[in-house]
Amino acid sequence: MTLLPRCLLLLLACPIASIHSLAPPQQQHAVVVGAGPVGIAAALTLASHHNFTVTLLESSPASSAQAKYDPTKAFLYNVNGRGQALTKQFPSLQKKLAERSVPSGGFGDVSITIVPADPTVEIPSNKKKMEGTTKNEEKNEMKGSIQSEKAVGVGYWLPRHEMVNLMAECVDEHNAQSDCKIEFLMGQECLSVLPTKKDGQNCVCVTARNVEDGSLKLHEATLIVGADGMNSKVRQCIATAPANIWNSHKGFNPKKFLPKKWTSPASHMRIKVLQLPPQFEIPNASGLPPLKTISKDIYALRSINTGPRNYLSLGLLPMKDNTAIRPTNIVTRPDHEVWDIHDGPAMQQYFQKSFPRYNFDKDGGIISEAEWDRFAKAEGTRFPHCQYSEGMAVWDDSGTCGVALVGDAIHAFPPDIGQGVNAGLMDVVCLDRALEGLDTVTGEETTTTTESSIENEKKPAAALLQTNLERYQKQHAPEIAALIRLARFGAPYQYKQPHRADRILQKFWMFNVAMRLILSKLTFGLVQPACIMLSQNKELTFRQVMRRADLTTVLLKALVVSALGVLWTTKQQRFGFGFLKTLL
Repeated sequence: MTLLPRCLLLLLACPIASIHSLAPPQQQHAVVVGAGPVGIAAALTLASHHNFTVTLLESSPASSAQAKYDPTKAFLYNVNGRGQALTKQFPSLQKKLAERSVPSGGFGDVSITIVPADPTVEIPSNKKKMEGTTKNEEKNEMKGSIQSEKAVGVGYWLPRHEMVNLMAECVDEHNAQSDCKIEFLMGQECLSVLPTKKDGQNCVCVTARNVEDGSLKLHEATLIVGADGMNSKVRQCIATAPANIWNSHKGFNPKKFLPKKWTSPASHMRIKVLQLPPQFEIPNASGLPPLKTISKDIYALRSINTGPRNYLSLGLLPMKDNTAIRPTNIVTRPDHEVWDIHDGPAMQQYFQKSFPRYNFDKDGGIISEAEWDRFAKAEGTRFPHCQYSEGMAVWDDSGTCGVALVGDAIHAFPPDIGQGVNAGLMDVVCLDRALEGLDTVTGEETTTTTESSIENEKKPAAALLQTNLERYQKQHAPEIAALIRLARFGAPYQYKQPHRADRILQKFWMFNVAMRLILSKLTFGLVQPACIMLSQNKELTFRQVMRRADLTTVLLKALVVSALGVLWTTKQQRFGFGFLKTLL
């Protein structure tokens, strides 16, 4: 028997479902709204793993140059183990990330140089761990606790624009090798998202407006992914839609797409960026050489101001490029004096008085007059509430097309726990798993998935979309709720908020962290440390982190109640029972 007939016999012997699985998957189209790191990650995932052609819509005009440095968005990411669950799926992306960033071995392993405000005090030559407290004992304890956690892994510090740039390069590489193209469309503002039909097929239509000429364009797709930030237009369109045009897990309720909000101690703090020159020198005490800054090091520049409305500290995070501008964030309460200054010379004088160690004068100053003027007029931005949307996915009546939300479109919070971009990338990972029919938490096949695999293989991919989006909503929503609880209680006082109430509450927070840490050591880990420390373990889900922290809270409450009970009983024995004997 020849080889060809044998092959034919083998194919005839295969189950029909198996033969169906050999056929190339049907190509579909998706639209991703928002071209930040999370949006680009979603586009790469859909095109690479799910055979989608993708249109990527970004409201910023082409002239804004998303992949170039912008002082209004000059913040840095630390892509930790959670975020790398996405980047490691794309070897080229992970390689670029490692090459263009500064590695860090975890939150407790970051070294900083704290520069005293007094110019007569020598700059410490040693590196201190963690910003937030100056007590070596507390810092060493925290460092030991964090390093004792397993699987902290390596994080990578890099500027936002560099993250966008390297991901855009990966899109170009993908387009050169794949038929599932990703198309960037800049200056396209999303106006509406509605289910419709095209050529007799169900789809979702995004209406986009060109921000330059006002023209409208319709984009039809099987799947829409909203990655357009905490003020997501995609989410707003769903929240204001009639109740009869969408379906969702446990029935469509538009109110679930209205974010639930909580105020943390870091919410509403104002932030803007002051640009320092690369490798600038920090004057040392008299007779000592100045300290030349290096981009890979972290610095905390203290001011002489310590009052509730004038406290300032400049923080510089690590960057790979030693010739790049060093952005430093001014993070204050809204009533800080700096927000009352709107002209460059006045701002320059204010900083010279606040930071006498540095030369901010016009003649030979390290910062130009143009930068002082830009900084004084900049409005900056505000840290958001801790918020999340209970609704994360919807689909039409047929279940063959739908919408999913990722990143800040689902959740937003102040950056004090360092999980913003990482949580967004994990959303994409979980959506990827859901579309594969896998458990979104573990990435493994579920019992339901295994039992229905043959039936699913008989269906076209679009027919499975409802099931997969429902899985994404059902399994990922509890994780997001836990993330927001972590954001509320994790590390809300790391900015050293200077109001008197802030200072008192910060001491309570530090006491709570220290107490949990000590109990964890005394009980050999039976009592868990604080949730901010547990969150550094990438092997723990946010739900597991908060469950462990909650168990410790219950235990501490039980100990307090027990102690009070013992005191009350002792008091009754000493006084109450004697009084009864007197009556008898």
